[in-house]
Amino acid sequence: MSIMKQSVTINDIKKAQKNIAGIVKTTDLIYDYSTSHEFKANVYLKLENTQVVKSFKIRGALNAIKNLSPQQAKAGVIAASAGNHAQGVAYSATKLGIKSVIVMPNSAPLAKVKATLDFGGEVVFGPTPLFDDANKLSNELAQKEGFTLIPPYNHPDVIAGQGTIGLEILKQNPHIDTVIVQIGGGGLISGIATAIKAIKPSCQIIGVQTENFPDARDLFKGNKLKTNQRYQLSIADGIHVKTPSPLAIQIIKQYVKDIVTVTNSEIEKAILWLAEKAKIVAEGAGAVGLAAILAKKIPVEGKNVALIISGGNIDIDRFLNACINSLKDEQRQITFKYWYTHSTFKILLAGLSSISGRIYCAGWTEPLSAKNQLAKGWNELILFAPSAKKTKKYFENLTKNKVKFKMLLKEN
Repeated sequence: MSIMKQSVTINDIKKAQKNIAGIVKTTDLIYDYSTSHEFKANVYLKLENTQVVKSFKIRGALNAIKNLSPQQAKAGVIAASAGNHAQGVAYSATKLGIKSVIVMPNSAPLAKVKATLDFGGEVVFGPTPLFDDANKLSNELAQKEGFTLIPPYNHPDVIAGQGTIGLEILKQNPHIDTVIVQIGGGGLISGIATAIKAIKPSCQIIGVQTENFPDARDLFKGNKLKTNQRYQLSIADGIHVKTPSPLAIQIIKQYVKDIVTVTNSEIEKAILWLAEKAKIVAEGAGAVGLAAILAKKIPVEGKNVALIISGGNIDIDRFLNACINSLKDEQRQITFKYWYTHSTFKILLAGLSSISGRIYCAGWTEPLSAKNQLAKGWNELILFAPSAKKTKKYFENLTKNKVKFKMLLKEN
């Protein structure tokens, strides 16, 4: 059983806003000082990672479920999702007393699987790590079991629900002139674009995809899709979509100015930036808009920019790996071996204060200090420094003072 209509209007979005009121929170739009200062712009973060399900997906899911007929609600709902839509559907359905079945890719993050179960959803795994295969299975089960399918993006009620973010942004800050939105299936950007352009036509909408899943960009730019393309997974699992929504693509072509792509390492840098400078935990998909700014793929100088932090559902191991990988790429975390002597140990420690750095012995939880005892001979140490420039300064000082050390190759 399916629930399909054919268009999305500003009135649909305003109706959705009333539908979801009381369950979905109006998330904060906060000023991001660090990014604003770095790029000479006014950058604001829309914190959808603070929803009860830790992503924007609850908006579209709840709106679609609230629009079901009594017969559809009784039959139960089914959805395919990498995790965020899954939680939105499971939470919304449980809140309304409706059965939900969620088909997830077999690579779905553990945190998202557990949360979906905790919110009352029944989880079924798809045959591969790709969303599209999970989506195919959800359609088959909907036909077989009589469930009502709640698509993650290819449905007007879902798009209208996501569009409520656009209403909130312009109410919170009418001066916003650029909104940067991530794209997987296209439901989020098409909803936001419909709302923003209806209220403030001069506002620019720019989309961001991973370079591994660029089909929305290619369709937008009129490029021929590569039918034999091999899709490599990235940390932005929430937007691993091979086939964007046809309805969303229509809206994107009408309202969106441009779509850019970012690499996995650029996304990891944005995750670290948000955690370190804004104290915000974002999943990979939630950080792609900032990644595009940091990589200078979207010029923002002099603009009033809203970024959608679309979700914060990230496994702790993926989060830590992203931060560590980025620190290494920026030469702010360096592993090296140091030959201990009493005299050079003082030099090793003295150089840290001049760069505001810290050193850990491998396996230690406390930074190295004069109170610590190192083993005679070689010791494996890890330097953390604020910048590559200060890292270089530190090791130049060791070399100058004839401290015996050797750099370890960066891990792959």
